[in-house]
Amino acid sequence: MGDAFDILMVTHAELSKGYFSAMELILDINEEDMETVSFEAGEALDTFSEKLAEIIEKKYKDRKIIILLDLPGGTPANMALPFLSASRKLIAGINLPFVLELMIAKKNGTSWEELDLENMIENAKSSMVFYNRFLKTEEIL
Repeated sequence: MGDAFDILMVTHAELSKGYFSAMELILDINEEDMETVSFEAGEALDTFSEKLAEIIEKKYKDRKIIILLDLPGGTPANMALPFLSASRKLIAGINLPFVLELMIAKKNGTSWEELDLENMIENAKSSMVFYNRFLKTEEIL
């Protein structure tokens, strides 16, 4: 059996906590399944960077980890990029279907080596649905 992995979600404000609450409701997860870090309004960049370093470099030092980020190019993503390594995979622009699929894989015992993040990202990209497209044109007008 391969290595297990941890999940850390780093977002602006309370977004990561919102994702966590949704995952608690959908999958009955707890703090051992996913940790969250928030970049708060007015927080100094060096303070936030130190907070990330404390968690990533100490708590997850010798562990495999997926770091989920809300916005490509945003402060949480930019501050997490220096921690990129072979044992740390960073994914920005996440959505709830992606987080759900990743958490199901974790809960089902999928190993780090078996994890197919590329496929999960493709699934997440195609999970958005514009329901109005299914209406007849005259119903929309």
